[in-house]
Amino acid sequence: MNKFIYPFAAAAALFTGNLFAQEAALSSAQNDAPTSLFDCFVKVEEHNRTLGFEGAVVTQEFTACTTGQLQETQITVKGATDGAIYVVELVDFRGNVVDMTRFSKSDLNSETLTLSLNAGVKAGKTYSIQITAPEDKPLALRYNHGPMGTLWNNGEPVRGQLAGFFGFASRELSDVDAMSQGRGEDTPQDRALEGQCKTQVFGHDNRIRLNGNGNSATQTFSACSEGVLEHISVGIQASFDGLKGRFFVKNAEGEDLYTQTIYNRNIENGVLNLPLEIRVDQGEQLMFGIKTLENHRLSLHTNSLGREGVCKRNGATIEGNLEFTAYIAESDNTPARAEIQAAKVTTFPNPFSDHISVRVENATDGKAIVQLLDFSGNVLRSDLIYVKNAEGEITFETRNIERPGYYALRVIQGDSVKNVTIMKR
Repeated sequence: MNKFIYPFAAAAALFTGNLFAQEAALSSAQNDAPTSLFDCFVKVEEHNRTLGFEGAVVTQEFTACTTGQLQETQITVKGATDGAIYVVELVDFRGNVVDMTRFSKSDLNSETLTLSLNAGVKAGKTYSIQITAPEDKPLALRYNHGPMGTLWNNGEPVRGQLAGFFGFASRELSDVDAMSQGRGEDTPQDRALEGQCKTQVFGHDNRIRLNGNGNSATQTFSACSEGVLEHISVGIQASFDGLKGRFFVKNAEGEDLYTQTIYNRNIENGVLNLPLEIRVDQGEQLMFGIKTLENHRLSLHTNSLGREGVCKRNGATIEGNLEFTAYIAESDNTPARAEIQAAKVTTFPNPFSDHISVRVENATDGKAIVQLLDFSGNVLRSDLIYVKNAEGEITFETRNIERPGYYALRVIQGDSVKNVTIMKR
């Protein structure tokens, strides 16, 4: 086997903008692990692109080619920051962090990095390595351009696969089948109120750990009725002192329907409760997620029997679902989710440099929120404006936004949202 073999992703999403320019010529990975030492291996040898990132997590999925032990892991690193410590987690198909290591620039042998990861694996199951680079400590990895589906940058798909090598040794694993034991109860803990429907994954037998530095977990589900999504609760295994994170809800097109900064005070008796008011249609595909901020940590309950949707940790799919409940107030005459496509949003200058002004015209009089975001979903600027006589204007100072590239501008007025793409030079 000389390449990774993966299923294609079901859908594509926006690039994060963190890809470096394509290198002028193809080159080969420095992977020189003696393949004869392993019973089987997966390998991507060619590389023609560089993926640079910081304050984010890059995830590469791979499939175990035998039941036994992962014994050798190598990746190709284009560049690292002096003095920085990078964290690598080996995550199994249920979201468990089964091994962890750290490395620095001094650990590189030319461009080859050998990672001290070692864990039991099961043939045909999908695992991932998840590499975290701190803020202001960029790391650059080599990858081979190709189809989407296995490589993720901050939860967003990247076309291709990291140049790397995974060597396996076959052996019997007495505990492989024991993973299915100790599952949570499958009976609901409560019932929806009259006039509500409920989508629920109840009980837990595992957990996902988000170890800070922008780690994230997402869960998809389908709206069980037409009406208003009024509440989402998420099972929390543990939250650590000073927790700060972001909770969000998106639709199938990736549009943000709701965002909120969360803290320890939002968690009570092991449950994160978020009151909402989002207009939804029956069968509409929705996704909620939690992202850690400022190096804070959080552990979320999961249920390996959950089949309500797809759960991912930093872009890598796990088996099962988060433990959650979503309540929708049923209604067939709820006003449709408002849109302000008729409103005109003008930005200047565009591309912007040290400031950007936003003008809204043909909008409803009243309060509106204007946000500037990067394509990882981080809110960089946010302020309130007052629309009067259908017009409003605001200016953001942007000198300390250093990275050039594409950004998103969002205008929110009540349930009405409009997004505009702008550029930083």
